[in-house]
Amino acid sequence: MPLVRRLAGLGLLLAAYAPFHRLLDVERTGPAGRATRDAAEAAWVVGLSGTVIVATLAWLGVRMSPPKPDGPDPLERIERWVRTPRPAAFALFTGLASMALCALVASVVHDRSPTSVDEMAQLLHAAAVAGGRLAVPVVGNGASWAAQNGVMTEVGWASVYPPLHTMLLAIGVASHAAWLVGPMLTGLATGCTTWAADRLLGPVTGRVAGLLLLVSPFWLLLGATHSSHAAAAAGLTMALVSATQARDGHIGWSVATGAAVGVAVCARPWIGLVCSIAIVAALWWDRRDRTPARVIGVISGGAPFAALLLWWNAALFGSPWRLGYSVAFGPAHGLGFHDDPWGNRYGVIEAIGYTGADLVQLGTRIFESPLPTTALIGAALLVGPLGAGARVFGAWVVAGLVATAAYWHHGIHFGPRMLYETLPAWSVLLASSAAALLGRGRGEDAPTRTADRVPRWLLVISIVGGMALAPSALRNAALGPPPARQPLPSAQPAVIFVHGSWASRVSGRLVSAGMRRDSVETALRRNDICAVDSYARWRVAGDPGPEPLLDLNPLPGTPASLSTRTLSPGNLVRVDPSSAFDAACAREARADRLGTLELELVAWRHPPIPGEPVFVARDLGPAANARTLGALNRTPYVLVEREGVRFLVEYAEGMEMLWGGAAGELVR
Repeated sequence: MPLVRRLAGLGLLLAAYAPFHRLLDVERTGPAGRATRDAAEAAWVVGLSGTVIVATLAWLGVRMSPPKPDGPDPLERIERWVRTPRPAAFALFTGLASMALCALVASVVHDRSPTSVDEMAQLLHAAAVAGGRLAVPVVGNGASWAAQNGVMTEVGWASVYPPLHTMLLAIGVASHAAWLVGPMLTGLATGCTTWAADRLLGPVTGRVAGLLLLVSPFWLLLGATHSSHAAAAAGLTMALVSATQARDGHIGWSVATGAAVGVAVCARPWIGLVCSIAIVAALWWDRRDRTPARVIGVISGGAPFAALLLWWNAALFGSPWRLGYSVAFGPAHGLGFHDDPWGNRYGVIEAIGYTGADLVQLGTRIFESPLPTTALIGAALLVGPLGAGARVFGAWVVAGLVATAAYWHHGIHFGPRMLYETLPAWSVLLASSAAALLGRGRGEDAPTRTADRVPRWLLVISIVGGMALAPSALRNAALGPPPARQPLPSAQPAVIFVHGSWASRVSGRLVSAGMRRDSVETALRRNDICAVDSYARWRVAGDPGPEPLLDLNPLPGTPASLSTRTLSPGNLVRVDPSSAFDAACAREARADRLGTLELELVAWRHPPIPGEPVFVARDLGPAANARTLGALNRTPYVLVEREGVRFLVEYAEGMEMLWGGAAGELVR
């Protein structure tokens, strides 16, 4: 095992300082590859410069400080402080403190609002579940309600996500506190990590790990959102606790382990399954006695959650084995090395490039340390073992890396978010690494040895640097001034038609007509917007005439023959300069001149659920809106955003302002 440990240490050092992200060919990997490469390059530069600065300051500290400082060793004070409380009390403290800090971040940084379209879609679906429905009801024109990251089903619009986190958000929606779901789950995960690390690695290392996780900006920022990452992390840490307890042989803890695994899998199936297997296997590997009983317990505990996931898939997506992602984006959305749904290449080289990019960013973002966290852990692994219990967390980290490498999507949101569920393991490994590095210098003569004083200075400067940089990370993550709440109409019940972009109107029409979202995105990226609009009109109308020609080949990038045109601030379309708009297209372009506001940004706050006094729908123009209005008994209004200000106008006035008068001309 020493060889494996040293290879792991060398691998982490290489990941911290070797620019593997440069393997990403932006021409083959598209916008996602370009964004990942740019973000990783910036983190790589920060890590390199930070290492030089920290190493220099550490050398100066060693040279200028006395070999034996007067007074007691500060490390001994820290040890006494963290040892004093009982394990459960200390875990409860870190859990509650983490929840409180997350709630503060959710309020101050995120304005208690979703930070991504993923969260908006899941909140919208949760509103329907809170109202006792399986999906958002669709009446009239389906294009009025077709939001991103969702599919049209037989029972209405549904998000593409697995059930558990949607159900947890539904409880929050019903309690008017959905913004607290993430902080509560993050607090639970922090407390579980602290308790388990205390049990497996001893009170000092385990409790320091809990404190490190408590102050990780990345952990708090993403945990404070409405995303399902917090639910999966909570499930994994609960599995860690229950599997640790189950080693004593009580069958009840094995059942609890299975239930916790079910929570993780029903929140995020792939990462939940792979990391759960790694955690449980590493804990039980040397406990071959009573293994059948433990396995039966795990299966019993996980069975209800498996049944929930299979039922959800069958009810919404047509098959127990079909996830919403595949329904919305096709089979290319699945695991493995292949082109993604939009034709961007993901092979072994890309997997190495993306995973390297994730690790470079993780090293600098998890604690905002100027010296990459991954480098510190790698150095400790080269020096010596981290303790017997550390192998569980090492297996967790490796499983997370393997799981993300086998999947083409590597998202960036406050950091490499696909590795978020492994952050508890990274915090424990860092605490273990610190103990290992400092342990070499705890002997009676150690303070006089320069080589043994260097790690202490490196760690102290890294911690101080991380504390100094963390506030700026939180400030940079802020959404800016919170957008003004859309004004509510006095006459209720009401329906507010939100005027979004031309591209979103085309997308809504095509999705409601049965076109998969991967094809919709390809059509908009590789064709003139008017050609796509004409195709949408042909497809919706069911015209028996010849099908308009579109380039639907899933290839990366945009053809050179297309140029970009701005219809209003932030509203860009692709046009073919050699083609002219017909009257219908010119009218669509002219309608966007005042500004746009996408449906997803407001639908989660005013979901189209029967019984709600106000809900929103997509503005498709007077003729298409009439179909929706005919199915509703509500007073209509129009919502327009111009230069960041939202205007609510009477329906007739809004239709005239946006769509009335001459079609106008667009200078090409």
